[in-house]
Amino acid sequence: MTSGASAAASGAAGANPDGPRSLLDEALALRVARLVTPRRRTAPDEVAALRAEVDADLPRIDEAARRWTQLGGDLPPVSIRVVGRTGWVRANLAAIRGTFEPLRERLEKRPGAEKVLAAQVGGLFGLLSVKVLGQYILPLGGPGGGQLVLVGPNVLDLADRHGSLATDIRRAIVLHEVTHWLQFGATPWLGDHLRTLVDRYLQEARTQHLPLAELAPRIPELVEEIRRTGSIQPLLGAVLTPAQLEVLEEAQGLMSLLEGHGNAAMYSAAPADLIADPEGVREALARRHGDVTSKVLSAIAGLEMKRRQYREGETFVREVIARGGMDALNRAFTAPDHLPVATEVADPQGWLARVQAA
Repeated sequence: MTSGASAAASGAAGANPDGPRSLLDEALALRVARLVTPRRRTAPDEVAALRAEVDADLPRIDEAARRWTQLGGDLPPVSIRVVGRTGWVRANLAAIRGTFEPLRERLEKRPGAEKVLAAQVGGLFGLLSVKVLGQYILPLGGPGGGQLVLVGPNVLDLADRHGSLATDIRRAIVLHEVTHWLQFGATPWLGDHLRTLVDRYLQEARTQHLPLAELAPRIPELVEEIRRTGSIQPLLGAVLTPAQLEVLEEAQGLMSLLEGHGNAAMYSAAPADLIADPEGVREALARRHGDVTSKVLSAIAGLEMKRRQYREGETFVREVIARGGMDALNRAFTAPDHLPVATEVADPQGWLARVQAA
């Protein structure tokens, strides 16, 4: 999920005149991001043509998403911005402003920790800016959350790699992100719920790193488990606190629902004259997710779990719809207690039984 604000990062970027200064030095983060982000020379007429195509497609995509999801019938028409890679980084830095507040006391006690945080976030966003095609920027409290963006240079690169399929891929990506926009727009409490999960996760973080002597004896066992399952979950279980693992269980269930819902819409909601080859799109995106760069990003950003969320969440969504229709699935968006937790994503019937009995 990934839209953005146009606020420029200045020397006081992230400062809040009505409250404490931001823990995240957005100007430093943006400088680091620029260092790791390859430039793509894009002609103005290319960008103008892309914007015109996106604007022409958007009403039909919006209509298809609302019809299939049965969400957001009373929301205004959706809008989307085409941005560059630096614009995408800037938008996301603004959107997460304030997210790290639960860590303030601990970071302020460690000289240089805030600079390290800015460098880490900037470097990560710089790397991701080359991969992201479209994004619904999560409403995490900073300005610009809740918007939709396409990263123009990355979308334009699709034509070089996929030829005529590039149009289908672009429309499918927009459909996926519009579905996220509908999820949050039609469910007023969902943004607050997500922010609460993030706050709880950070508040429960360890105050110190896990001692190596405590972790070392378990490393062979953890490595074997990671190889066997193809998941970094065993390592997370070793380094996260019990309270964080509890939050992670809730967050994984929520993100599996949201991403699976978006993926199911991407491949099922559009008529054939809008997305002619959904299976071709699926294959192209699977190859994109499986390349070397994505695997590196998986290791440093936890995107390996995100791939699982897409796959397992889509299976959950399709099975719930098959058993009870869209009304049954949309029960998930009626109350926080109706959201599936991670274990229920693998048990759609169990989740259905629970929410139907509520």
